[in-house]
Amino acid sequence: MEIPLVQHPDSVVIVAVEGDLLVCVAQTRPGSDGQTLELPSGKLEPGESAAEAAVRELAEECALRADRWRELGSFWAVPAYSTEFVHVYEASDLHAVGGAALDEDEDIEVARIPLVGSLGRLSDAVSVAALALWIDPP
Repeated sequence: MEIPLVQHPDSVVIVAVEGDLLVCVAQTRPGSDGQTLELPSGKLEPGESAAEAAVRELAEECALRADRWRELGSFWAVPAYSTEFVHVYEASDLHAVGGAALDEDEDIEVARIPLVGSLGRLSDAVSVAALALWIDPP
């Protein structure tokens, strides 16, 4: 039996670092038993570049902007059954976005966790892979 291929737009995931802390989001996902701990991420909108999507997603999910951005790499999320291609960015020199409207359609809590041990605390594969690129860039 052939598994149907899920057509998914490209996405971004952001490794946002504040000193020795990693900015994460805790949210409920339908495929998990409760909340997951992930890096900020999201789909590209039509006509949007990956870099533009990273800036937008960091503001929407975390009410943050970054003065410094660095592209870390990219990878296929699950090429066995999805077309999703993930672009990974590092965001640093973070500042709160005044009056930012967080995504109202998502149940997101921003969390800051110590960088030390953070790889084992993330609970989705895309976040783990993105953090691994940050730890050991190509």
